Amino acid sequence: MMSEVMKKSINKKQSLYLFTLLTSISLVATLGYSSLASKTIAQDISFEQIAQSSQQRIIVKDLQGFKGVIKSLAISPDGKILLVGVGDATINGVDLDTEEVIYAKASKINNYSSIVVSFDGKILAVGEDESIRMLRVRDGKRIRILRGHSGKVSDLALSPDDRILVSVSGEDRTIRVWDFESGDLLGTIAADIGPTTNVAFTPDGTMFVTGAIGDDRTLKFWDVSTLQLIKSSSQQPGYINDLKITPDGQKLVAAVRNYVKVWDLTTGQELLNMKGPSLEINAIAISPDSRLVATANKEGEIMLFDLIKGRQLTTLKGHKGWVLSLVFSPNGEYLYSGAEDKILKIWQLSP
Repeated sequence: MMSEVMKKSINKKQSLYLFTLLTSISLVATLGYSSLASKTIAQDISFEQIAQSSQQRIIVKDLQGFKGVIKSLAISPDGKILLVGVGDATINGVDLDTEEVIYAKASKINNYSSIVVSFDGKILAVGEDESIRMLRVRDGKRIRILRGHSGKVSDLALSPDDRILVSVSGEDRTIRVWDFESGDLLGTIAADIGPTTNVAFTPDGTMFVTGAIGDDRTLKFWDVSTLQLIKSSSQQPGYINDLKITPDGQKLVAAVRNYVKVWDLTTGQELLNMKGPSLEINAIAISPDSRLVATANKEGEIMLFDLIKGRQLTTLKGHKGWVLSLVFSPNGEYLYSGAEDKILKIWQLSP
């Protein structure tokens, strides 16, 4: 798969504009269960974006008051509710208009496991130990718990039509496929798949991709209707710590050790191999326009890369400890990050 000649070329015109990052906000946001303090941080960061040439001021807000490390983030499709998985064994729904926590529900979310939100914005699912908890997005009310894995759930992915939920476990080395509406187990894949730790659906819903760590270190492509392996990549030079597919369905992006690797999803041709931080990348997020990848690393930084030109644009600094989770707003204007420092940062990337 990885040796095929690339059939498509990227021919997109773009110009660069400079952003100056200057935080200048002082606010107090209140949670439903505790008060969030805010902190003003002043720093200038050059951010070259893919748009018209201009100079803008970017604002970053710190929301503090969470009682544990921020393990995972997700956002509702309308951009109004941010789901925050916290190390104090709670999942929090944050109203982004008021910047208040509207609920905090018990949920022992696993390290690095995604929170997935249905495309209709009604239901979320999260990996807890060996099970999957499903909640209502608007108020956190429990819907059901899915059981079947014998090891901790490493990651989740939901098909674009909200019909199929896929869960993977690096501990029991299985992939499980569920009916999202009923919670019924539709199938289990357990043959020589390696310690699979991440999964993503293609935008057309016909295929999902898994990534492995350990001795396997391959990307595997699975047919949704048959649950059969379509193809497997060559072994990667490091653990595949996270993977995402661009919303336009054109590229597969993976964090391989401390590199960002990009493949053409149609041909399998490797397009980019961009060096990131000195230490490993924990998680990645793709902008809605498929142009940017944000990487969370173990050095407390967030690096932004240009997926068109294949180069680093900037480094966002401010977190202390590992950055563990990232998500873009649906309109691409904001990037949300969570870390070991128990702080939720809101980066405004466009005016």
